[in-house]
Amino acid sequence: MTAEASAIAIRLKQAHIDAMVAHALEDAPIECCGLLAMNDGVVEEVRRAANKEASPYRFNIDPLETRNHLRAIDDAGLELAGFYHSHTGSPAVPSPTDIRMMGPLFGPPFVHFVIGVSDRERPDVRVWHIDGTEKVERAFEIVP
Repeated sequence: MTAEASAIAIRLKQAHIDAMVAHALEDAPIECCGLLAMNDGVVEEVRRAANKEASPYRFNIDPLETRNHLRAIDDAGLELAGFYHSHTGSPAVPSPTDIRMMGPLFGPPFVHFVIGVSDRERPDVRVWHIDGTEKVERAFEIVP
């Protein structure tokens, strides 16, 4: 792994990971999705969103819901860190559809957690930067 790929992209508590995994398991077989809010590079909130697509293969957050989340994040004095969604039957790697949807508007520094739950007993949590048409896996750090 290169130094760039191993660079810490985001810091968060185990409770945030647990919240994303719980959301993914609860919504399966539909992909779950949500937003992450941070302060000083550390996630402070995991904000669940509804998957407007109600699909096991893709997700979409209603623009009005996104606006409401962004307003609440701003009102709390936080900033958007990125997004998360689940893959219910495929690896925790951004799909070509994910890249097309997220890359143009939400490239670095925004992070994209993908929660793989095809094995419900061993969910896979990975974080990515999506830069245009490229995906680069990053590292995350669990903080106390």
